[in-house]
Amino acid sequence: MFLLSYHLDAAHLVVELADVVDLDNEAAIEREILRLLPCCGPRAIVVDLRTPLLTPRGLGLLLRVRDQAEERGVSMAVVAGHDKAREVLGAAGLHRVLRVAATLPGAELRSRGCRPGPETVHNAKSGRRRGAPSAAGAPPRPVGPHADTSRPRFPGER
Repeated sequence: MFLLSYHLDAAHLVVELADVVDLDNEAAIEREILRLLPCCGPRAIVVDLRTPLLTPRGLGLLLRVRDQAEERGVSMAVVAGHDKAREVLGAAGLHRVLRVAATLPGAELRSRGCRPGPETVHNAKSGRRRGAPSAAGAPPRPVGPHADTSRPRFPGER
C-alpha cells in the first residue's frame, strides 16, 4: 500500500488517505502510516481524509494511529474536507479526540491545540463566520481550543 505523504513544514507531516478503509486494506494502511512515524520525526501528523465515506474500520484505524502517535510524542489531527465525513466523526463524538478540522490550515492549528480561525470555519445557516462579531446584545460565542466541539452535534445539522 502506498499513501501520499509530504511535509507541510518541519513539524507537520501530512498523510493523504484517499481510499475507503475496509477489511482488505485496513492493516496495510495502518502499517504504512505507522511506518511514517519515526521516533525522532515530525512533532505532528495530519491525516487528510480524501473520501466522504468513513467506515467503522476507518474510525478504529484513526484511533489506533492516534494512540501510537501519542506514545511516540507526536500529536495528530484529521482533515475531513467532506461534510459526510465530518458528520460521522461528530456523531461518533471524535471531534475533540481526533482534532478534526475541515481544512489543512485548520488541522495544522488543531495539532497545536488551537481552534481554527474564522477564515477556516463558516456557519452554513447564517452565512456569517464563526467568531465574527454577533448581533448587538447577543452573548459572545465561547472561545478556546475545543469551543466549537463542546456543543452536541447531530448529523445533517449545523
